[in-house]
Amino acid sequence: MDDNKNSRERKLLADHIFQSLPTTTVAQDRSKQEKKEEETWVYEYGAEKERDRQTRQHYVLKQVFNGNIHVQLNNPKRILDSACGVGLWSIEMAQEYPNCQVIGIDVVPPSEKEGWNQPLARSAGQKIRFQYGDILKNRIQFPDDYFDFIYQRDVATVLSFKSWPNLISEFHRMLKPGGQIQLVEYDLLFKNPGPVLTQVNDYYRLAASTIDVNPDYTLFLADYLKEAGFVDIEVKTYEIPIGEWPTTDLEKQHGYLYKEQMRALFKSMNRWWCSELKVLSQQEYSRVCAEALEEFEEFHSYACWKIFTAKKKETL
Repeated sequence: MDDNKNSRERKLLADHIFQSLPTTTVAQDRSKQEKKEEETWVYEYGAEKERDRQTRQHYVLKQVFNGNIHVQLNNPKRILDSACGVGLWSIEMAQEYPNCQVIGIDVVPPSEKEGWNQPLARSAGQKIRFQYGDILKNRIQFPDDYFDFIYQRDVATVLSFKSWPNLISEFHRMLKPGGQIQLVEYDLLFKNPGPVLTQVNDYYRLAASTIDVNPDYTLFLADYLKEAGFVDIEVKTYEIPIGEWPTTDLEKQHGYLYKEQMRALFKSMNRWWCSELKVLSQQEYSRVCAEALEEFEEFHSYACWKIFTAKKKETL
């Protein structure tokens, strides 16, 4: 009886979410400049907590993927960490390749962010550098044939769908002949959703359209790599459980850690859902998140991450 009651309540909540969705784009009535300024995903609920969330995500994914890279590097001289976030990947690569210069770029470099971990950065030696870099611009500031390896992770919600081909072409331009690239991205929609998560997926799809983000963008990345001139393109798919529903101990651990990441992600998106889009009240949003966390377990939901690797042709 209780299970049936909970299911009915979730269905009612899901219907309420769906009815709350805007039928027009959020910024439809605003000027182009205002729209440009406000069309952004808000992953922020305090600098310290957001830094912690990104840090935990790095270690969770590193454990699930069994390491930081999925290519073979032979004495690289320069590595680029594009949209480096908190910079942990850059630091670890500088530690692993002490004779290589590792450059991390972001619109706000980690060295300028609140709570920057200076001792950890110093432990990586003098070969690491963080600097301003905007992947939304048509051209990134580095010369042709400059890097041996380019890495980028989790940028879908800050990069418009139409910007992907140009960005990948820029990566190809900046790589040395024989250089390699690794893109790590995930499908934005939840897999095996329950009634609330199904409507949240619909919400994501509709909200994403207001900032020109395609939730199915990963289906196109291999083609974009090929069109840019890359060869030896490979795609590895990882289905990460959300919750402790798996039967094996390792997957159960991954599921627990990833569910905690989703809990933090929900908190970080609170302002965007409630204040920017204004489709849910704080109380409604909290209830949606609580129901979603329960559905992860009940419906065996998971997230689908993909690792794309490719190579720039050698010169003859």
